[in-house]
Amino acid sequence: MTTIKDMVAETRRMAYGSMSEQLNLIGAAAAAGATSIVLDMDVTGITPGMLLSTGLNVFYVRGTEPSTKTVFVIPGIDNAPTAAVAVNDFVYIKPKVTDWYLFELINTEIIRLSSPENGLYRIDSWTVDVDATYQTYEIPTADAASLIGVLRVRYRMPGTTDVWIDVSAKSYTVQMNDGVSRIRLLRNIPSGTEINFQYKASFVRGTSLSDNAATVCGLSDTMMDIPALGALGTLMRTTESRRNQVQQQGDARTAAEVSSGRNLTSGQISDRDYKTRVQEEYIRLVQRVPIMRSI
Repeated sequence: MTTIKDMVAETRRMAYGSMSEQLNLIGAAAAAGATSIVLDMDVTGITPGMLLSTGLNVFYVRGTEPSTKTVFVIPGIDNAPTAAVAVNDFVYIKPKVTDWYLFELINTEIIRLSSPENGLYRIDSWTVDVDATYQTYEIPTADAASLIGVLRVRYRMPGTTDVWIDVSAKSYTVQMNDGVSRIRLLRNIPSGTEINFQYKASFVRGTSLSDNAATVCGLSDTMMDIPALGALGTLMRTTESRRNQVQQQGDARTAAEVSSGRNLTSGQISDRDYKTRVQEEYIRLVQRVPIMRSI
């Protein structure tokens, strides 16, 4: 099982390799919106103005009480959610990037996979009894919200349990009337049987780090590496932007330093890998459903 948390961790590994973050652990559980947290290890190196990242929380440090290992914080920085914390949760001290930011990048990339440019989708379906009178089938609300296009329409041959007959793409239309989506068949299907609609559906955002990327977001097993590649490209570009800010120009610039633009190059390489992987998965989808495809 691949979770959103796994994708966040993979993005961090690809960006920073073996470079370690300064870590601590939550020493006592705290409720959502808490303005102080107790850590497990020494807090001497934590100073006002630092950011702490734990789960999707982003805290701004106001001060510390070393004797009790307490850090006084302002929760919800960078529009991050305020969630409860549990004992032994990781706490990143002044992180290179917060889990909240990577979580949002990963979600953006998951939704982006369904864009017209990338053309990927999850395959879903629903089955209903044949309407022999009108040959019109309302698309369920949950399906209509994510439907991108119909892939295949087929009906079960009356009197059988597993013999299905495909309906040509020219034999049905998708209609939208009064906000209701329907599929209208242009040929008669006999009554007393079922009709199955297979369709392209957009991917779904994750809502927590523990979300299963397959069951919640709809990604197939072979797509799991793609969101992290897309997030990496964005992260490298923001790193270059931060490096070139006017406020940073006072920093030393030596010959041994990584030259300007290297982060952009890394981002471009990641973008190239991303596009290659998207194309591979697009071909895989075409091979998987070669019989009927319509937009």
